[in-house]
Amino acid sequence: MTHSPRVSSKASLRPQIEHVRQKFLECGICRNEYNNNDRKPRVLPCLHSFCDQCVKTLVTRDIITCSSCKEGYDIPGGDTCNFPVDESREYLINYRKVQSKSGQIICEECDLKKMATSRCRECSQFLCSECTDAHRRTKITKTHGVSSIDDLKEATLEEYQHVHTCKVPGHDDQPFAFFCYSKSCDKAVCALCAVKEHQESKGHEIRSIDDVYLENRRAVEVLTSDLKHRQLSADDTLASIEEIDSKLESQQTSVAEEIDSVFDICQKIVERRRNELKNKLDAIVKAKKNRLQRQTEELGQHKRNMDDASEVAGSVATYSTPSGSLNIKDVIKHRLRDLVEKPFETTPHDNADIKFQQSCLGDEFQKFINSCGAILATSAYPPNTHVEPHDVIIGEKEVAMVVYLFDVDGKQQHEGKVDIRAEVTSPDGKVTQAPVEDYTHSDGCYKVLFLGSKTGKHKGSVYVLGEDVNPEGFFFYVVTGRTHSGATFNRDRLRSVATSTPVSGSRTTSPGVDIVLGDVTCPEFVFDTSISHESIEISEDAKSMKAKPLKRSHVGSSNPTESGRLLNYRGTMANVPLYKPGLFYFELAVQYRVTRLIRQGSLFEVALARLGVVDKHQAVDCFPYAWAVSARGCHVCGKVCLQTWHNGQLLTHNALSPRTPSPPGTSVRLRYGFLLDTVKRHWIIVDAKSNKIIFHFKNLVVSELSEPLWPLFGIQNSEHISVVFQLITGNDVNSIPEAATDALAI
Repeated sequence: MTHSPRVSSKASLRPQIEHVRQKFLECGICRNEYNNNDRKPRVLPCLHSFCDQCVKTLVTRDIITCSSCKEGYDIPGGDTCNFPVDESREYLINYRKVQSKSGQIICEECDLKKMATSRCRECSQFLCSECTDAHRRTKITKTHGVSSIDDLKEATLEEYQHVHTCKVPGHDDQPFAFFCYSKSCDKAVCALCAVKEHQESKGHEIRSIDDVYLENRRAVEVLTSDLKHRQLSADDTLASIEEIDSKLESQQTSVAEEIDSVFDICQKIVERRRNELKNKLDAIVKAKKNRLQRQTEELGQHKRNMDDASEVAGSVATYSTPSGSLNIKDVIKHRLRDLVEKPFETTPHDNADIKFQQSCLGDEFQKFINSCGAILATSAYPPNTHVEPHDVIIGEKEVAMVVYLFDVDGKQQHEGKVDIRAEVTSPDGKVTQAPVEDYTHSDGCYKVLFLGSKTGKHKGSVYVLGEDVNPEGFFFYVVTGRTHSGATFNRDRLRSVATSTPVSGSRTTSPGVDIVLGDVTCPEFVFDTSISHESIEISEDAKSMKAKPLKRSHVGSSNPTESGRLLNYRGTMANVPLYKPGLFYFELAVQYRVTRLIRQGSLFEVALARLGVVDKHQAVDCFPYAWAVSARGCHVCGKVCLQTWHNGQLLTHNALSPRTPSPPGTSVRLRYGFLLDTVKRHWIIVDAKSNKIIFHFKNLVVSELSEPLWPLFGIQNSEHISVVFQLITGNDVNSIPEAATDALAI
């Protein structure tokens, strides 16, 4: 049967010979061309391919290691033959044979090594004239499509693609028309298979193979597109590395010339010192080049992997058949997804920042010969820069941010005179350049000073070697006073505390006095003695508070504006707010003793609230930006109940004492834990003794972009009850109740 090959105008199906890379058609180890016999192209999960013979040489102790990217993989089923075959390479090899060396194609059917004159598409074989005649006479093959070599020169790649048919006995080589998506199958099937063995009633999911192919191809195209963006990013990074590497050489030359010009004046006296400095310069440049070279090699390999994967995916999607493409779809998608998700550094691991510091030269060089001159260079890696923001007082120039530099390996850098600048954006959008002072010799850091002229939340930006270390910024507050209560902030509580010494184990101490247990920060704060209501007595360490009886004529007799104390709210606040992203936990031990019969009324309250609602009332439970838990004499059950409130709504109430009512002399000890998640905006109150959840507030309005929330502590009706609060914060916290952390996962 003479077969007329199809001719298509689609450029994608008529690849140019010069665009088909030789390495794509030959084994990467033996350099022999792939074939359909003993050198089938086996595709590894990294999308690098090797022939059947060579892929076996890569196996060591049941692990196969790719010779191109050095990545290791388990061998499926313990047999390298289980790695999928990329059929598109065979099609391209045959296509190239016809297009470039048709006169040298040998018959693949007989052993006479005659020149081929035609090709059978079904058998995927080149045939000589005698074999072609036999092919057309044989009953099994006479219906096959046989095309002459001359006709194939004008044919598209489709003519070389193998027609996959069903091999189930009795299905008469039916073509694959469907794809079964069930987990037990995940393969192409013919129409008879779909009807007899893959019914939906048996849990099979049958779809058109063309639809599945197009869907899979689109998914691969999306992943390939994402990978191309990553490739561009890798190209940009490699270009940056090359630029720095080149600049290092020019800087080395420039600095060396500067050294020479200075030391020529000193002649022989400074000759030795000059050589020492130049040697140090060479060592620094070598170290930088080595670091950049390592990054270049690593990123170059990663980019080659991405190039290879992109090329393989594109080739398979373009040149393979649907069934052939689907045969390796999982491998391709898995590899593309791995490469898309695999992170890599987009910032060069070093820089060309090298300077020569002229010191102790000229007339004084004889006195300072041993210390004159220095090579100023830093390996600071901007993405690893650590910045600590600090709140400052309005009208006073104070440290707003502390900057610590680290290299790419996380080693702190103590070099001085590094190019660092800082900007501060005020709440009204005004940008101010903030001075940066070098404290590397004394504290190993740089400090950003800021003179605040407007209260509120400010955004700080830090630039190291011209690069913004955190585009999202670092936030701090300029504070002066509480407009609603008239209370002024205590200056001492805004001072930065000394950096604590890290302790071993899972408990770590961050700069300041906050400590971290796992993922949870236990902030160190105290009761604010400077603004507490005059009815509140706070201990010297500011960790304990209680109410002191006052005569009614004395209550509120002081001028709150002058005293800076709360006028209406019977309690105090923490000396710091909570607003930064993360998990924060503190505890409060409560001991109360009933002195007079309680019928109803608030006894004590713990809340989180915005500054604007503080001191508007004796409690904050009625405001929308306040979330409170309070103990009250309940008129419903006649007991002292623990209630949760928000925006004037009672959410829950549970009895604190089983006795009804709570008679004078009743004494109760409680210990509450408070876990705040400012990211999910949850606040969980837990009984720290019994490890049981009391209430779970959700949808709090708290973030770095909103006003901060202040912990409030109030004690009311001191004539009926004696209450003592003991604050447990920072290093005093021993553990986080499991019930609280488990509640966050729900």
